[in-house]
Formats: sequence, structure tokens, C-alpha cells
Amino acid sequence: MEPPAPVAEAVSSLTIADAFTAAGESPAPPPSALNRRFICSFPDCSANYNKAWKLDAHLCKHTGERPFVCDHEGCGKAFVRDYHLSRHVLIHTGEKPFVCTASGCDQKFNTKSNLKKHFERKHENQQKQYVCAFEGCTKAFKKHQQLRIHQSQHTSEPQFKLYVSKRMFLCGKNMDRASKTCERNP
Repeated sequence: MEPPAPVAEAVSSLTIADAFTAAGESPAPPPSALNRRFICSFPDCSANYNKAWKLDAHLCKHTGERPFVCDHEGCGKAFVRDYHLSRHVLIHTGEKPFVCTASGCDQKFNTKSNLKKHFERKHENQQKQYVCAFEGCTKAFKKHQQLRIHQSQHTSEPQFKLYVSKRMFLCGKNMDRASKTCERNP
């Protein structure tokens, strides 16, 4: 059942019950906290969330607002969520609260996700599944991309090619990831 037009117009970051009340109509019985939904008010956006903070973070995508700003001198990076700011601050403090528990490993990380990636790469999947097929080469790698880079050494082919105005440039370490441009390789 579609809500009446005045109700639909009244929806702006409100719950469904709040929208009916704002439109001057009586809503259905109040939903329990578990069923409460927070609805995006932007046109052509059907996003809705069960928590207000999730809607707040979503609205920042529409507005471009980043309300949580790093106050470290000379930084000024801004984030949509306070959690992202608190994780970022660890870069400035050098704090690495997440410690690898593997025997003989003393590595520390600033985020739990970095610790998890380290553990999976270094301690769980230790077999190297990508093996170089060139005659006389016995090297093996954990990642396909590592094997491809290695194999380019056998063929003398550049690792990356970028064609700009019919001129070939070698990339690799000179590649600027943010703008996808490449400096001329000396």
C-alpha cells in the first residue's frame, strides 16, 4: 500500500511513523525498535536503514559532507564516520594495538583488518600455488600478479604498457595510482 502523497513529501530522514505524523495523519501502531526504519529523503534513492547513524553516514554520500575531521597539525583529513577518524588517528600516534598471535611472529598492526590480512597471507595459506613454467625456473608465488611480474623478467617485456599519443612508456613504480598517469621511465 502506497502512503498518501503528503506523507511521501514529508519523508526526510524520518522513520515511517514520523513521516505519517508530520503529514498530519495517524500512523499505524508504533513499530518496535527492531522494525524501525530510517529512510533516505533524496530523490530516486530508496536506501533505508535500521539505525539512524547508518542513515547519517549514507546521507553524507549525497551531500559530500565529512563531519569528522582530523585535528592533527597539518593533516585535516575528514571522514564520514567517527570510527574511520579514530582508525586514522593511529597513523599519527604510531600506535599498533593489534598484535599477531602466531608463534614466533611479533608483527603489530594499526587495524584489525590489517592483522587479519597478514595472518591469512603469512600464517594460514603458506603453500605457493602460482609456479613459474619457464624452463629452469623453480620460483613460486602466492599471488597470480606476483607470478606475472616475475615472468615479465624472463620475456624482457615491460610489466605495464601505457600508450599515449602513439608513444610507449614503461610504468610500474612510476605509476601514479590516484590519477592513473605514468611518468616517463628514465
